[in-house]
Amino acid sequence: MFRPSVLAEPAVVARLLAGVVGLVGLRLSLPLWVRLSPLPAILARLSEGAVPVDARGLPLVERVLDRVPFLPRTCLYRSLSRYAILRRAGRPAVFVMGVRRGVSGAIEGHAWIEIEGRPYREPKLAPDYAITLRHPC
Repeated sequence: MFRPSVLAEPAVVARLLAGVVGLVGLRLSLPLWVRLSPLPAILARLSEGAVPVDARGLPLVERVLDRVPFLPRTCLYRSLSRYAILRRAGRPAVFVMGVRRGVSGAIEGHAWIEIEGRPYREPKLAPDYAITLRHPC
């Protein structure tokens, strides 16, 4: 678990700032990637490279990103960003998409990340989603 007391360490602060900058760039580029590339290719690309932030700092970085007004905020972009950070940090993150029928009868979709078969930072995820994509399988 990330401890705020580690913010006193300059190296940690530098990694967190680099992570914020890296994730802002990633979140800004994702809409274009989604329009131009198939999802498996995007997920493969997001798995590559060095981790821009210690994965323990991901909740803090996401709180900062939530305050940037022009970033896409849907579950797809949030999950793709989480996937990139966690996979690059060596965590066994799995990108998952599913659909369900909502209260009104309309089909609803959702994207989330699982680690070891459990949703990551999705406290209210309904168990009735039919999985349409799981990457890696």
